[in-house]
Amino acid sequence: MKKILYTLPITLLLTGISWMFSSCDKIDEPYVVKKEVVDTTQCPVPEFPAVTNPVKRALLEDYTGHSCVNCPRAAVTAHELMQQYGNSLVVVAVHAGFFAKPANAPLNYDFRTTAGTDWDDFFGIGKVGNPNGMVDRAGYPSEYILSPSAWGNAIANELSKSPVAELQLMTDYDPATTKLCIHTKTSFLQSISNKAVKLSVIIVEDSIVAAQKNNDAEVGATPLIEDYVHMHVMRGAVNGSWGDQILASSCLSGDPVIKSYQTSLNGFNANPIDAEHCRVIAFLYDAATYEVLQVTEKAITE
Repeated sequence: MKKILYTLPITLLLTGISWMFSSCDKIDEPYVVKKEVVDTTQCPVPEFPAVTNPVKRALLEDYTGHSCVNCPRAAVTAHELMQQYGNSLVVVAVHAGFFAKPANAPLNYDFRTTAGTDWDDFFGIGKVGNPNGMVDRAGYPSEYILSPSAWGNAIANELSKSPVAELQLMTDYDPATTKLCIHTKTSFLQSISNKAVKLSVIIVEDSIVAAQKNNDAEVGATPLIEDYVHMHVMRGAVNGSWGDQILASSCLSGDPVIKSYQTSLNGFNANPIDAEHCRVIAFLYDAATYEVLQVTEKAITE
């Protein structure tokens, strides 16, 4: 069941100075809407800053569950990698599969999301076991499921690549109504041919205190940490489990694409959400290979 109360996609296509020298093949409506007919009064599109030094960033998806005894150690690994790579690494904890199923109290909190379950079903990570994850979903359909010990090398490899695109993200949140406006701007930096590109936008939350099984005394109490602090928890997908297609097949140069979404945190997930601890994560991926091309994140209440 989709937890989003409402999602209003608004797409703007910003053309270059000359279509002859700067153009991308875009998707037909409803993904591309003529600028003059778009109503952005509810979510005015902001002025994006100029991109001066685009860099490749990597996405680490940590598939986890509160009944997984080895997952707290994996979370420590993810935290250490974030300290090492700083803003170049974005982490999302996807609670899905057998070990994420609610059990008797105190393990009755349901962290699962529709999108997280869809991803786990498709990529089959839960069938392999937790903790495991993916780095930029690279390697699919083989050798893409990585144990925590392999995350570091995979991240380093992804960050060594030249960025295909720059992805910018801006948000506007109204705490009185919980209305959230999300704006993304994709600027392709390389010529692309025969490749469809999709954009996914998700919400994550930090500092959720709930019970977690654990077998590592260096991390916390065993066999259960009753007040475990869950970080980077995926709360749901703003634009569906597989996002929106923003590039049909080819792109010769710049021609940025802006997509905007309006949603509400009130009812976004079955559990209460604290906007102060929430971030929006947006990522671009190859529609055929599922490889993540670029990712970015931004706190909701900044």
